[in-house]
Amino acid sequence: MRADTGAAGLKRILQTSFVRNQTLLGIALYGPAFAATVTDAAVPGSAAYLVMAGGSFFAAAELSRDLQISEGMELLATRAPLRGAAIGAALLYAMTGKREYAAGLFFGSILGTTGALTLGSRLTPGAAMGSMFGADAAATLAMSTMYALNTDAGGARTRAAVGAGAAIAGMQLGAMYASYASYEVTAGDVQTLWASSLIGAAAAGAAVASGTPDTRTTTFTLIGGGLAGLVAGDRWLVRRYDHSRSEGSLVSVAGVAGALMGGGVAVLVGAGDRSNAATVALAAAGAVGGVVVAERWLGVRPDAGRRLSQRLTITPQSLALAAARVPGTYSIVSYSF
Repeated sequence: MRADTGAAGLKRILQTSFVRNQTLLGIALYGPAFAATVTDAAVPGSAAYLVMAGGSFFAAAELSRDLQISEGMELLATRAPLRGAAIGAALLYAMTGKREYAAGLFFGSILGTTGALTLGSRLTPGAAMGSMFGADAAATLAMSTMYALNTDAGGARTRAAVGAGAAIAGMQLGAMYASYASYEVTAGDVQTLWASSLIGAAAAGAAVASGTPDTRTTTFTLIGGGLAGLVAGDRWLVRRYDHSRSEGSLVSVAGVAGALMGGGVAVLVGAGDRSNAATVALAAAGAVGGVVVAERWLGVRPDAGRRLSQRLTITPQSLALAAARVPGTYSIVSYSF
């Protein structure tokens, strides 16, 4: 692809969110991790930080000149470095047992960015966001389950390895969910799933908030509630509507606002003094109300679905040539997965 040149090309590059986000990652992640990896001394470390932080801007700008950064690539390149850094640090600790995470953070974040730019072009924005959601959800589920079962085999190193492996597997599962679902899954749809999962966990937490259950019971109750909320969000938010990213964010914020109002009502009526369960239940109910109100305000478009016509392509010209017995090879019907 031809690189952008001239003032217009430079202006487009500087205005892209990809360059801005990569520069911020350079300042907050790449730079500190690189400096801590190469040296422990203050002056060389500061120099290494400045070089990497500043270099992130120029590297991102150069990539924007040479590549067409799709929305899927931009979404992954902003989020995958953070997950990659966490996975890299966890794997490094699992292998060495040393609490020195800098190299894992640095190389994991770089691999995350590289993978985003390599694979992101083949993913829709929904699949890109789904892969990140899958990584977070799978790692949370794995770590919570091990905590609930009090799994100490191998200690913290085993838990770190399991969490990292779950996150890697979750990336694949999340991308597959968004890519192969029979309905359209947008990036905004995926954002609403976190809200629905947390609401489900809060609602389930009301069942154990006032009692004295053991750790295993509490954790599995919250896990079950979160999974139930995830299914409910898929059924009533993702399948029914197509949310833009801003709409998905607004639905999540409305859920938080509703939860705060529900908790406030509990305090006003004195339920918080009598029962923690009542407070949590009212907060969960308020969150549900906030999501419902946000959907009514937005009037989001119905789910577009995955029409057969978008997957099945028939080429009449090839069909006519084949019927006329013109020598050659023709693609008459194609189906995209």
